[in-house]
Amino acid sequence: MGTPNVCIGCFSKWEKGKDVCPHCGWSPKRVYSEMFQWRTGDILETRYIVGEVFCRIKDIAVWRLYDNVLGIPCFVLRKMRDSKEELYSLALQLLSSDIFGAEEIAVLSIKRVAGKYVLVFTLKEWFIESEKMKYLLNSDIKNNAAVDRKEAVLPNVEREQALPAGTLLDERYQVKGCIGIGGFGITYLCEDLFLHRDVAVKEYFPEKWAERDKEYVAVKNVKVVDAYKFGLRSFLKEVCITAKFIHNPHIVTVYDAIEANDTAYMVMEYIPGISIGRELRAREYKPYTPKEMAEVICPVLSGLGEIHSQRIVHGDISPGNIMRSKQGKIYLIDLGAAKYNLESQPVLSAAFLKIDYAAPEQYQTAREGVPRGEGPWTDIYGVGATMYYMLTGHKPTDVITRLNQKNPDLAAPRKYKVRLSRKWMNLIHHAMELEREKRIRSISEFGDEIRRLLE
Repeated sequence: MGTPNVCIGCFSKWEKGKDVCPHCGWSPKRVYSEMFQWRTGDILETRYIVGEVFCRIKDIAVWRLYDNVLGIPCFVLRKMRDSKEELYSLALQLLSSDIFGAEEIAVLSIKRVAGKYVLVFTLKEWFIESEKMKYLLNSDIKNNAAVDRKEAVLPNVEREQALPAGTLLDERYQVKGCIGIGGFGITYLCEDLFLHRDVAVKEYFPEKWAERDKEYVAVKNVKVVDAYKFGLRSFLKEVCITAKFIHNPHIVTVYDAIEANDTAYMVMEYIPGISIGRELRAREYKPYTPKEMAEVICPVLSGLGEIHSQRIVHGDISPGNIMRSKQGKIYLIDLGAAKYNLESQPVLSAAFLKIDYAAPEQYQTAREGVPRGEGPWTDIYGVGATMYYMLTGHKPTDVITRLNQKNPDLAAPRKYKVRLSRKWMNLIHHAMELEREKRIRSISEFGDEIRRLLE
């Protein structure tokens, strides 16, 4: 057997010159371990690759698995006795542990895999000591443990094509109602019946190409079959990109993905709250103070910093894609337009283009259907445009208008009878330069400038 590229035991990149993985101890020469009829290297339901057994306590075993749909490694816990109720108790035990902080562990799902109920979870620290997990599983369940269940309020959203309340998805997620509608998808508030929590489930439903046939999604006609399939692949790519940031506190968490009913669904953390776009309308477009603006933008920059570290561009920064939860926490949502730096594959960017926040290079991408020169600087433009809106109460002049007028500068705040220090407008102009080479160079530099101006 030759040298592997990836360790089959823990899915880390194989270190050249090593006979044994330094992280998990797996070796290509080693006999694959087997437990509860699962064996290292097995592929389950064409989705999961079984790694090494991480630990075992009594009738409980924890494996490392790789999820090919979410595109991430994860831990999967099984009990010898097939009981989803007992797995729920173990989920509570994991979430109430003093060993892991709230942002270090994410319980993704309880589901059937290869005919058995399993608990799927991830840890921010992938290479933890197995003794920590054994200690946790041996501990008593705390009485106050509970899966975080946020108060759900259904907005008044109705649509003929939406799934009706009561619809059951994958035998686990029961639709409560529709909470959002877009050109390429419908988002539902659902109850996770196994983990007893509310989740948001986004259904791939491109209204131009699809129609409802009971719970199924049907393509309208043969002419749009290829477009529908291309959009579906893009949707599943969004799932994988979003799943990379499960442990970032300012990016919405993906729990699972389902392919069913001739479409796909992304199961996410439900965030009761309001988008900054709606918040602006609710306050009748009263400008934010620089301090209030920074309380929103700095967490967004934190999330973007990690996105950019993975060589990914969000591509759709706008007030509508920034959420403030009822607890005041800021989240960056909707990575539907996200793409890898310098990607050259065809994209659906034109469908996501928001003219008031889009950078010049995004117009070129929309026109040609292939990314042209997009990178971190593209998101910096969107952040600058969002700041302008928040600080003035008015949307910035769009790129096309700026390019076609003699003076491409943004309208001064005094035009709207808004008093704003010149230093803030200088920063916004720097972020929204039409030539990308002249923009602020990085998200970290942008954040430093905001903090400096607040001093």
